[in-house]
Formats: sequence, C-alpha cells, structure tokens
Amino acid sequence: MTLLLALKLFLAPFFVWIISILQSRYSARMGGLFLGLPLTTGPFVLIVGLQEGQSFAKTAALGVLIGQLSLIVFSYVYALAAGKLKWGRAITVATIAVCISGYIFNQINFSDIGAIISLFFLWAIALALFPAYEKPVDKVSAPKWELPVRLLTTMVLILVLTGLANTLGSRVSGALSTYPVIISVLGAFSHRRNGPAHLISTLQALIQALPITSVVMIALIFTL
Repeated sequence: MTLLLALKLFLAPFFVWIISILQSRYSARMGGLFLGLPLTTGPFVLIVGLQEGQSFAKTAALGVLIGQLSLIVFSYVYALAAGKLKWGRAITVATIAVCISGYIFNQINFSDIGAIISLFFLWAIALALFPAYEKPVDKVSAPKWELPVRLLTTMVLILVLTGLANTLGSRVSGALSTYPVIISVLGAFSHRRNGPAHLISTLQALIQALPITSVVMIALIFTL
C-alpha cells in the first residue's frame, strides 16, 4: 500500500466522521464549509512534495486546481438533480457529470494562469446559477449504525476507484481522480435520510468555501 493510498484511506473516513458530527450539532451548511477547506488536498501535495520534490508538488497543486473544476461541476449538477430526482438517480447523474468533465479537463493542457482563470470563472457561474431551495433550519441526526456504514462506504469507494485507476489508461485515471468521494458519500446518505434541502445546502456551502483551497494551491504553484 502506497503512502498516498494510506493517507486517503485514513483521512477520507476521518473527515466523513468529523463532518457528520458538525452537521448533527450545527447544520448541513457547516459541513459544506468544512469540506471547502484544503483538508485532503493539502496533505496530498505535502506528501507528494516530500516524496518527489518541489517540481512534482507544483504540478500536483495545478492538478488540484484542475480537479476543482470537476468538483464544481459535480456540486452544481448534483444540486440540480437532487431537487428533481430521488437520491440514487441524483448521485448517478452527478457521477456521470464529474467523470465526463474530469475526462474533458484532463484533455486540456492548462497553463497556470489558464487554470486559475477557468476555475474562478466556473466558480462564479456556478454560484450565480445555483438552484434556489428552502434553507433547512433543523438539525439532523442519524441512527448510530449509519456512521460506521458511511465510513466503510468511503473506504470501499476509495479502494474501488484506486483499483480502476491502476488498470485503466491515464486519461480515464485522471477523470476518476476528480471524483469527490467524501461529498458523494455524505450527500447520498443525507439526501436519502433528510431530503434534498440539506444536501443542496451542503453543496452550496462547499462551492462558497472552495476559493480557500484554490488560494492555497495558487500560492504553492507560484512559490515552489
């Protein structure tokens, strides 16, 4: 098992646990704001830098920015679908959208400036066109058995995506690497149990907080 895979297998379930607690104690929006922080991408770039050097870490930081393009597509499409479809169909539509967008974005040879401009342009469009919804005010709590299932689902999903990436071509692997495991697991469970409003609130907060991660990655790109 590589160090990066071990990091994913530890951090992703850990943050699913943290965000589940935040959402039960505060609100769905709080979980989304937490998701927008560089919680997994920061350690990822750090480890890559320690293993492969500064130049590789700079390339990884640019890859994170490009991956955020697909994350915005995923969140926006998921929010649209959640307002009209049941949870299973909504997550399926969002998954197709993120895989297609990830494949397309990996075909483009972005420059540093091009990636930054594209990211903030898409971010502004997504916020401006984000679907309206009735903001939830109630706190939600899940049964005790659900949290372990969330954690296990997260780990299994990471292993499946990693296994597929190791057997498929680089382009498809690049598309798979953009798949947002944490939000997909949290979103599916939240949508199924609490309805679309809590999910959409989480997704909107995630997009709103995303520039924090973007600024960190941009700083790394121009300082490494």
